[in-house]
Amino acid sequence: MQLILASNNKNKIRELQLAFPSETIESYTTYSEPIDVVENGKTYVENALIKAKEIARIIQKPVIGDDGGLELCAFPDKLGIQTSRFFEKGLTDRQMNEQLLNLLEHESDRRFKLHASLVLYNLEDKPVIVEKVLTGRVSKTICEGGGYGFDSILIPTGYTQTLSLLSMEQRDELSPRNQAFNELIRRR
Repeated sequence: MQLILASNNKNKIRELQLAFPSETIESYTTYSEPIDVVENGKTYVENALIKAKEIARIIQKPVIGDDGGLELCAFPDKLGIQTSRFFEKGLTDRQMNEQLLNLLEHESDRRFKLHASLVLYNLEDKPVIVEKVLTGRVSKTICEGGGYGFDSILIPTGYTQTLSLLSMEQRDELSPRNQAFNELIRRR
């Protein structure tokens, strides 16, 4: 079974394909023009389901919707479900990371939670829902390396380095999206 993501984020799809090489993972844009889905849910799961249902209805195939966000314990209302809307459009990963470091500059509580919620919508069956969370602390500087997004500033619990400085295998293992995807594949 091919796995169709309700996303056209090439980094996300590439990361999943590398982590799950035995699966065929593709963007819904293989079957449709880009669709602007309004994510107006109150939770990550609601947003993932909204995306999956809307795109599955249009392309008439099972679709995996995902949503997630970064929560900063020092600022519980700043990011979270609004993470993608917190930043201006068009910022680079580095610019977003700099903005977060500036926000936390005078904070002693640098703990974070990185959420990932995936929903497989099969058009007729009850959706399969999986949620995973990575916890840790935000570094004080940007540490260039591998990965993308917030990997260069997030230090997972039990580690002393940011995700970007860990091996690709370690990042894959720690990624809440990959953990959720792995469980979703087992439960499909």
